[in-house]
Amino acid sequence: MIVINRDYNVNKTMCFSGHKTEKLPEGRNEFNLMIQTLIYEINKAIMDGYDTFMFGACHGFDLICAEHVLMRKKIVRHTDPINIRLIAVVAFEGQASRWKLQYREKYFNVLAACDEVITLNKQYHSKCYHERNRYMVDNSSRLICYYDGSDGGTGYTVEYAKSKSIDVANICNYSRVHGVTNKSL
Repeated sequence: MIVINRDYNVNKTMCFSGHKTEKLPEGRNEFNLMIQTLIYEINKAIMDGYDTFMFGACHGFDLICAEHVLMRKKIVRHTDPINIRLIAVVAFEGQASRWKLQYREKYFNVLAACDEVITLNKQYHSKCYHERNRYMVDNSSRLICYYDGSDGGTGYTVEYAKSKSIDVANICNYSRVHGVTNKSL
């Protein structure tokens, strides 16, 4: 693993973890509710003083989160300007080489707009995604995730964050848990 020198405050840094495209909500209403809840959580994090956002650079929830942070990146308030940083944490070089073209294009466009791209490994190895997820959690104090309870990297990340006493906001099924509707967001 490549050693990284960080120049950001862990207490003002949060990360994202979530499922790939195939496991995200398929219905328009459910997908829109996920997006609205994500925007709400990003805005809440900013209001709580978070200014650095890390994402794992995979297609699906990761890239969706990054796109929404990029939209919010240049927040200008007259009395208190806020600068937001977006950091991609890539598991290995060539990570997107076997993805569908549409996902690769979005990936490279988002990476080009990031403030920093951290690539942890030169080549794929069996634990590189877990290594990436641990890196993000170890360098954050909050996790926003879309986790449906299934096995995989997101579940691993959520459990790891909980073991480190990191604040976890799971927006999957958020509306049932918090009584949120499209109108209240």
